[in-house]
Amino acid sequence: MAGNIALVSSPPPRRPGARWWFQDLRTGGEKIANRPGRTFGPIAGTLYTVNEGVLRLSAQLTPVAEEEVESVRLDYRPAGTAEAWRRGSTAELQPGYTALFRCEKWDPTQAWDYRVVYRSCTADPVAYHGRIRKDPGSGADDFTIGLCSCTTPVARALEAGRIDPDRSSDEYLGRYTPENIYFPYADLVRNLHRQYPDLLVFTGDQIYQNSPTRVESRENPTLDYLYKWYLWLWAFRSLTRVTPTAVLVDDHDIYQQNVWGEKGQSAPGNVSREGGYVGTAEFINLIQRTQCSHNPDPYDPTPVKRGIDVYFTSFRYGGVDFALLEDRKFKSSPRRDDAKATQTQSKKLLGKRQKRFLRRWIADLDDDAVPICLSQSLYACVETTVNGSPARDLDSNGYPPDGRDDAIRLFRDAGALVLSGDRHFATLVRHGIENHTDGVLEFSGPAVASLYQRWFNPKPQAADTNNVSLGDFTDVFGNKVRVYAAANPKLTLRAYRERYGTQGQAISRRSLKREGYGIVRIDHETERCRIECWPWHEDPTDRTARQFSDWPYKLSFDEFTSSSED
Repeated sequence: MAGNIALVSSPPPRRPGARWWFQDLRTGGEKIANRPGRTFGPIAGTLYTVNEGVLRLSAQLTPVAEEEVESVRLDYRPAGTAEAWRRGSTAELQPGYTALFRCEKWDPTQAWDYRVVYRSCTADPVAYHGRIRKDPGSGADDFTIGLCSCTTPVARALEAGRIDPDRSSDEYLGRYTPENIYFPYADLVRNLHRQYPDLLVFTGDQIYQNSPTRVESRENPTLDYLYKWYLWLWAFRSLTRVTPTAVLVDDHDIYQQNVWGEKGQSAPGNVSREGGYVGTAEFINLIQRTQCSHNPDPYDPTPVKRGIDVYFTSFRYGGVDFALLEDRKFKSSPRRDDAKATQTQSKKLLGKRQKRFLRRWIADLDDDAVPICLSQSLYACVETTVNGSPARDLDSNGYPPDGRDDAIRLFRDAGALVLSGDRHFATLVRHGIENHTDGVLEFSGPAVASLYQRWFNPKPQAADTNNVSLGDFTDVFGNKVRVYAAANPKLTLRAYRERYGTQGQAISRRSLKREGYGIVRIDHETERCRIECWPWHEDPTDRTARQFSDWPYKLSFDEFTSSSED
């Protein structure tokens, strides 16, 4: 007989959070196998980027006592060699148990093996190994970007009371079952490995504050956040330890349903829909430190209100010039006095500082650069109601429309492709200002795993058909787009409403959703781009594997900002 021993700490009935601890655990006997390679911690994982000869690598530790930490050190050597390790720098452990290494004069023309070594005062040193890749440069004929967002670990919270039927099926989801538990997204991670991306981009919602367990109403739920962050890092660390990774944080990462940042101000009455941040500056900075401190150096590190740090920046890798944005942090909130308006003037989206940064980024672009903007959410509200009319979502970057137009003009000046996530279903659109196609192309990737669903179908459909109506569309805020592709859930919105009424838009069962990841392939030699959208369970090496409908989409670099159809 083979099996495992599991320790479970369940909460009291109808209350969140575990209430029990274990200590002095012992096992014994010849049938007990010790598997050190399957342990988690004290080094939970690493994230890194390389830009202009600077390596930034963050090492995430599990909670350790301050008096236990002797040192955290980064060593490296040429990849695949048996050379002696070169002693790198040491780093202090920051709040959130994160150590950041910044190495200047880094040689990006070759690959390097690295190890992060943690020394405690009472135990043997522990090493965590990975590889820093060689920068492919502009000579790469297939520079590949993996695009992910929105990774909820379970369909329903583990401490939920009774077992509710799945909203989209007569079967029960169960609790500790494959149908309910998405973590660790093993099929998706395996298939993304097979794509061998040169760069990973996670555009937000790496965690959801109420999944897999609910959180108490606390101002700084640090340990609760770290538990959920460890799950994400545990799932993706096999990729991030060997692949440069850019990370953006979004609303759920900072424990809010939505966020209109208002340059860092405190949310009135701790209500996120009023604008600003609910959490303290220390809590927001801890989240950004754990997820984003490895990103390239910020363009202008001056904090916003209350001392909340910023991380918007630019970097060049694989012959692509990237602008990494924080579209939530400077965004104006929909105050109660204009919450019902569809057009709102004098509202900000990117803010003055980020627009100034983008203008500088545009001015510094090389003639042979391939410009790509990384953002959190789609710059239009590409979704519809059950009768096909435009749906209204102030959380999208379609709001505020004047700020959206300013952003599209800047992206157009750069000649950039825009990559984002957040909307839970994948879309490919060309933005417009004066008409439906005088803007830039944006690919908003699918969710890795999510509950809340959105639909795009501007023509009413029967309950049993979900054929997407593509073409020119004007959203509820007056923003013009041309939609080339949209991966609706397999269950139609009309069927959902007929069965469950007007409440909610959550679907638990994965067979009824279209979730996965995006792939963007840049071919410098032919100056062409290929945009792919993959279901999480499809093996891309299988000849019979199929992407979502209307993908892949191929275009030249010139078509980032102008359509060949016009």
